Amino acid sequence: MKRSISILLVALAGVALAATIVAADGGAVWRVYPLHYLDVRDAGLLIESRVPEMVMDEENKIRYEVLGGPGQPGETRPRGYLRVLADGGSHDHIAKVLAEADRPPATQVFQLVLLGAVNEAVAPPDLSPGARAALDDLRTLLPFKGYRLIDSAVVRSSGRADLTLGEIYGIEFSFRIAPSGEKPLEVERFSMYSRAINTAQMQTSFSAGIGETVVVRTSTPQDSRGALVLLMTALE
Repeated sequence: MKRSISILLVALAGVALAATIVAADGGAVWRVYPLHYLDVRDAGLLIESRVPEMVMDEENKIRYEVLGGPGQPGETRPRGYLRVLADGGSHDHIAKVLAEADRPPATQVFQLVLLGAVNEAVAPPDLSPGARAALDDLRTLLPFKGYRLIDSAVVRSSGRADLTLGEIYGIEFSFRIAPSGEKPLEVERFSMYSRAINTAQMQTSFSAGIGETVVVRTSTPQDSRGALVLLMTALE
């Protein structure tokens, strides 16, 4: 006989709610799990995949409902709440799975290198082996004769980064670390813009592996015969 487990995902900002149990019919009870780092949607998918009792027939299939928007990871108040109807044994398993996953996100170190591509021969920039290899590959695709180093930076982040390269170029991006895969880093909403004229130079999203150097984008500023080249390495 299959045990029925129902889930209600609730993202309620500013409510100080501890894990509680309310009696329900059929021997099951409701328990509410506050989440501080894990997104409520991800929490539902996680216990579906990790808790065997979550396998249900079509008549009792799991239903999700999200109310409101999630807060920011790591806030003092809970980011959201996961409300689950299950028996005591299943709750023990669910609580363990969520406790393992609802932790501060791991940090990742990135190296960013901004180059200026020009139509004249110049001394090659001093780059790391990975960045140098990526630039060598790029040389075969672009018509420029030389590349000058404008600026570089190393930044450590747990999910979002905001920095300046050179005197005028601002960079913002967010990322998440996927649980598996050859390229576990999902870099989202990557944007580089000129602070001088408040104009976006690059906007993109991409995946990357740890230790891999990615040519994020190339951009040709207005009134320029050169180009900007941005390299990004996820350091091990």
